[in-house]
Order: sequence, then structure tokens, then C-alpha cells
Amino acid sequence: MPKRIQSGDVLKLATPDGLLYLHYLGRHPEYGDGVMVCPSKHTGPVAVSADLFRAGYVTFYPAVAAVTQGLAEVVGYLPSPSLPKRLRRPGVRSDNKVETWIIEDASGEYVRQNLSDEERQLPIAVIWNHELLIQRICEGWRPEVEGKDE
Repeated sequence: MPKRIQSGDVLKLATPDGLLYLHYLGRHPEYGDGVMVCPSKHTGPVAVSADLFRAGYVTFYPAVAAVTQGLAEVVGYLPSPSLPKRLRRPGVRSDNKVETWIIEDASGEYVRQNLSDEERQLPIAVIWNHELLIQRICEGWRPEVEGKDE
């Protein structure tokens, strides 16, 4: 029976062409399981350390369900930073492009058409399923790219 995961657990996901690692940060009341993503694929098992996630980013992914279903396994533990207090989510979309972003924090929500460099670094408050998570990591996706003017 799979282990019940807790905040701080490091998860490994096997793909046909490598291993992916996530650091489980805890559960957000609205967006669910928050994870820190190691943004690179590995050809074999790696040592679990904070360095693994140094260039990582936060997203929301059903980690508890993934472990229960055998899509991910717990391979280590690191002290967990808390979930971010500031997030951004898409607002108005036009032709598959986000026209406005909503910045959420403890004091409320703010609409932005143009994001500052700091706001581009904020986690995007959307939930990725297993396939999308793998696709995004393999593509080298980064949150700071979402919302940049094209």
C-alpha cells in the first residue's frame, strides 16, 4: 500500500525518457496540492537535497492522488517551505492568450494587464493533471514565460 504523503515529502515520477522530482509543500484550500517542481529531467535516481529544487517553481498537482494511484512515489524528505502567499491566475483571455492576470494575496485580488518581473515569478494558480505536468517539465516550461508580451 502506498505511503500517505505529508508536507516535505519528495516524490519521483517515472517517464519513458527519465525521472522527474517534486517536493510536496502542502494543501492549498482552493487549488489543492502544491508542489515545488525540479525543472529538469534525470536519467537515473538522484540524491534528495535542497539543491535539486534550487531552480524550481511551484505549481498545483494532485500529488496525494498520484501517490495513491502509483503515478508517483515518495523517495525522500526535505523540510518544506510553506505554500506561497501570493499567486497569479489567468483573467481575461483572447485568442488563447491571457490578456489580464489576477494577483492574489492576503489583502485581496488585483487585476494586471502587464506583469512586473516580480509578478512573472509568482506561481500560477492552476491545477495541472499528471500528463500536463510531465509535458510542461519536459518542454522546459517556466512560470516567468507565461505572461510575457509576445
